[in-house]
Amino acid sequence: MRKENQIPRRNFVKTSAKAMAILPFLPVLSSINPSNKALKQAEKHRKELIDLLENLIRVQSIEGESAANAQELVKKYLSKLPYLIEESADRPSLYKEHPEYMTPNPAGDGPFTNVVGWPKEQNGKQFAMFSHIDTHSIEKGWSTDPFEPKIIGNKFYGLGTSDDKAGVAAMLVSATILEKMGKPLPVVMSLHGKGGGGRGSLPVFERIRNTDHNLNAILYVHPAETGRGLDDIKNSVQGIADLQLQMSGWRGTPLEIGSVDSAKWDDGGSAVDQCLELLEILRETVYKDVLVNIGIIDGGDRIGSVADKVTVTFRLKFSGNHTWKALVDDSNKVIKEFVAAKSTAENSYTFELKSVGYMTNPGAADWESTESKILRSSITDIMGKEPTAYPNHYAGDIRYPIRLLGIPAYGIGSLGGNFYLPDEWVDIDDLVKLVAVLVDTISGWGNN
Repeated sequence: MRKENQIPRRNFVKTSAKAMAILPFLPVLSSINPSNKALKQAEKHRKELIDLLENLIRVQSIEGESAANAQELVKKYLSKLPYLIEESADRPSLYKEHPEYMTPNPAGDGPFTNVVGWPKEQNGKQFAMFSHIDTHSIEKGWSTDPFEPKIIGNKFYGLGTSDDKAGVAAMLVSATILEKMGKPLPVVMSLHGKGGGGRGSLPVFERIRNTDHNLNAILYVHPAETGRGLDDIKNSVQGIADLQLQMSGWRGTPLEIGSVDSAKWDDGGSAVDQCLELLEILRETVYKDVLVNIGIIDGGDRIGSVADKVTVTFRLKFSGNHTWKALVDDSNKVIKEFVAAKSTAENSYTFELKSVGYMTNPGAADWESTESKILRSSITDIMGKEPTAYPNHYAGDIRYPIRLLGIPAYGIGSLGGNFYLPDEWVDIDDLVKLVAVLVDTISGWGNN
C-alpha cells in the first residue's frame, strides 16, 4: 500500500482556492455541440427509469447493512448490457491504515456488497459514473411507507430517492441509452457511500488504482445537498478533522480542612488557561491557514477552584495539500512540547488528542478543465441555465477518484428534497433531464 505522500496527482487537480471559485461559465470548445437528442432519448425511457427506481426503493439498503439484495437488482439490470460485472464483499477494517480511511458511522465491518460494471469492449480513453446504493436511516415522521414508492404530482417519495437511489437508476438507464446510441459505454459503479465511503468508495477506488484502468474522468451521480439539483456541481470537497483535546492540570493543597476552595490559585495548574493558550499557539502555527471552530468547552467543576481538567472539542476545515493525518501529527508535536514546557518538577500537565467525528481529506477538480466545460455545456443545453460550482461540501466521495486516481470527478444530481429527513423526494422531470445530461456528458467526453 502506498504511503500518504505517494498518492498521485495530475496537474489539473488544483488547490481548492482556485477550484472552489464560482466562476462565470465559459463557452466550450467549438468542436463540442450538445444536442437535445439525449433529452429525447431520456424521455423515451421515462417509464423504465421510474419502474427501476420504484424497484430499488422497495428493497431496503440502509447505511450499515450489506445492501446485497438491492445490488442484485443492479446486477440484473447490468446483465442485459455488454458489461463484465464485478461484485465484491468489502470490509472497512482492511483499510484502517489507509491515509484516506474514515471510521464508518454507524460502526460495523460488513461485509458490504459493491458492484462495478466494466464494458466488455474498451477502446481508447475510458470514463465512469458511480453512485451509492445505501440510504439514510429511517427518521421519525414519515407520512408514507419509506419503502413503498409514492408519486404525488411530479414528486417521487421514498427512502433513498434523492440520496442516492435516483442516482443509481439514472446511471443505469443512461448506460442503456448510450448502448442503444452506439456510444462507448462508461464504467458504472453502485457502491456504499454513506458514513465516509469506507464501506465502498474507498475499497473500490483503491483496487482500481492498482489496475490499468485507463479512466480519464468520473461523474458522481449524486446531487449537491443544497437541494438545487443541476444548478450546482460539486467539483471540490473540503477536508475536515473533528478533534477533541483533553487536558489535566492540578490544584494546590487546601489551606483549610474540608475546603477545596481554600487552596491558593497560584499553586494550581489551570488546564483551562493552558488549553486556551495552547489553541492560540496552534492557530498561529499548525493551523495558520486552516479554519478552526471551537464548538464545545467543558472544564472545571468549582467556581472557587482552579480548573484542573478541561475537554475542548473543535473542528478543522482545510483544503490544498493538508491532510487530516499530517494536521493531527503536527498538532501532537506542538502539544507535547507545550505541555513539557508548562509542567513543573512537582506537577505535570497531561493531554490526549483524539478524533471524534469526521476525518476526511480535501479534493478538487479543475473548474476550467475540458471535462468540466463539457459537463457544464451539457447542463446548460438541457436545463437552459448555467450551473455553478458548489464548494462548501465535505466528506464527499468525489475525493476518492481525485486523490487515488488523480483524475477529475464531478458530482451532479437531480432536484430533490428532505435529505436525511422524513418524506425524502426527487423531482421526476428533473431526474429525466439528469439522464440526458449523463448521456450527453459521457458522449462529449468520449468525442473530445
